Amino acid sequence: MYPTQSPPPPPQNFGDGFPFPALSPARLNNNVQHVPVNLPLSLDIDQSLFDSFSSLNISQTNDQDLQMFPPRSLRYTYGGEGFNHTSLDESFRASNGVGHNQGVYSGVGHSTTRTVDPQRASSSSSRFDFDQISSYLPAKEQLYFTQHLNAYENRRSTNLYEQSVRRNSANINTSSNHVNRNLNQNYFRVNSLHELRGCICVLARDQNGSEILQSKLETPTKDEIEIVLYEVMGSVADLMKDQYGNYLIQKLVSVCDDDQKAMIVRELTERSVDIILVCMSPYGTRAVQKLLENLKSQSQIMKVIRALHRCAAQLANDPNGHHVLQYCLLHFDSDFNQPILDQIADNCFKVATDRSGCCLLQACVEHSCGEVRNRLVTEIMANAIPIAEDPFGNYVLQHMVGLQSPVLTELLVRQLQGNFASLSQNKYASNVVEKCLIESEPDISTKIILELVESPNSSSLLVDPYGNFVIQSALKVSKGFAFECLRKLISRNVHLMHSNLYGKKILEKIEKRRVYWLTT
Repeated sequence: MYPTQSPPPPPQNFGDGFPFPALSPARLNNNVQHVPVNLPLSLDIDQSLFDSFSSLNISQTNDQDLQMFPPRSLRYTYGGEGFNHTSLDESFRASNGVGHNQGVYSGVGHSTTRTVDPQRASSSSSRFDFDQISSYLPAKEQLYFTQHLNAYENRRSTNLYEQSVRRNSANINTSSNHVNRNLNQNYFRVNSLHELRGCICVLARDQNGSEILQSKLETPTKDEIEIVLYEVMGSVADLMKDQYGNYLIQKLVSVCDDDQKAMIVRELTERSVDIILVCMSPYGTRAVQKLLENLKSQSQIMKVIRALHRCAAQLANDPNGHHVLQYCLLHFDSDFNQPILDQIADNCFKVATDRSGCCLLQACVEHSCGEVRNRLVTEIMANAIPIAEDPFGNYVLQHMVGLQSPVLTELLVRQLQGNFASLSQNKYASNVVEKCLIESEPDISTKIILELVESPNSSSLLVDPYGNFVIQSALKVSKGFAFECLRKLISRNVHLMHSNLYGKKILEKIEKRRVYWLTT
């Protein structure tokens, strides 16, 4: 009935002369004799079955449309007397004596036979139904099948649950530390702070979550404050630096009592680097200022200032950190701020020549007193000329003159004396010279004018891009002898000024003043 061929050499040590007794043709049909199968010796039967079921395409089907087709990984070739090299499904039909159009499968341990429609089974898009195929498998195969199916069902049920949570409730994505923006906000609004335990820090980093938490702290009970405080402890510095978390901390410190605020201060100042980094953050600087605003205990204020003063120079030059130091200078006494002022004085030139530092140094001079102020002024005067020529440092000297302190102004003029002509031709220092001329006492301004007129390069001031503004300011404030000296200087250089853009500005200023005198 079947073409025959010479049997291959028997395999080694497979037991009963067959390597796969569970699916051998003899086991499939007791009427067929044992036929050896030529399989590789390295074939791992258990692993092969497990890998086979792992690769199956799993999909839902119904009993009316049952389609079964053994996976390709289960197809192997029979060889031996009475068999061609053929696929497993054809071997099943051959072992049961059926025709080509119908196949019968009789598994080991099953007394009934099941018919497979070859038209359905041969489709490339056939579906392999686990519920049906499990009853066709022998005992060992059913063990692997059951384990694999249970694992799949567990994964599938877990995925469905997670999707349901994301869709119907506020699922918090703890791996990325933020709340899904599309979540149902009402879930959090209707729940109390007691019910939000465990996710307050995550909510605080979300815009909507932070707003919800702040609204719950409008009129909180002591227990609610304790809940939020307990949740944020250990993350205070990080939340202060967060875009939205800093608002929760600002709200929290405004409702905490002294003992609770002491816990926040202790965490921030335990390592001074923490509060320094917070102050340098664009969001943290606001939170620290809010904390300082709500501190009433002097010991707590001093603890914060001591933590800040160690890096006061770095904070002074930081575009965010200098705001915290300015808050301290404006709202606390000089005795509290002395550690900060001492540190600034030690780094006076470095601070004065920085964009942010020059603003802080002005506040230090204005809001200090006593010995520490004298030290600051002394350090500034020691570097007056390079500070005057600096793009930012010149504002420090202008501010000192603007304080309307005759002592400070006289001290500065004395320090700059002998250099007014050269400073007047400097882009930045010329502003300092003008400030001294306009806002100092008449005797001081007269000294400056006479020095300018008597300088060897006085004529160059009349046509200099910056010096001409100094001369215009001198004309505005000069009187008597000083004005006469200026007029003579201009008269000697009229021909030079007429052909120069900057000299023309001075002549126009004199003409306006002459017309003013004639009309009055």
